[in-house]
Amino acid sequence: YHSCALFQIANIISLSPSSPCTHQILNTYIKMAETRTPNKLYATHPKNYGKGSRQCRMSGRKGGMGLIRKYGIDMKRQAFRENATAMGWEKYS
Repeated sequence: YHSCALFQIANIISLSPSSPCTHQILNTYIKMAETRTPNKLYATHPKNYGKGSRQCRMSGRKGGMGLIRKYGIDMKRQAFRENATAMGWEKYS
């Protein structure tokens, strides 16, 4: 089964299946497919702008939905609800 898969992948990426270098390349392809590890290249670029650049000052969770930025609070909604009275905020409604 393993050698059959090697020949199928070799035909797909148009390599000669007889060379030893091809077997090394194909084995790495098969290992990548078997481990199913995600590609880490999407998170390597630093995020200096947008929703992903901001985080909660209490928990450190990344921004997006639920990050309160008004008045420089910079807290997630859940953390703000827990700490609002200690910060001096009052709920009127």
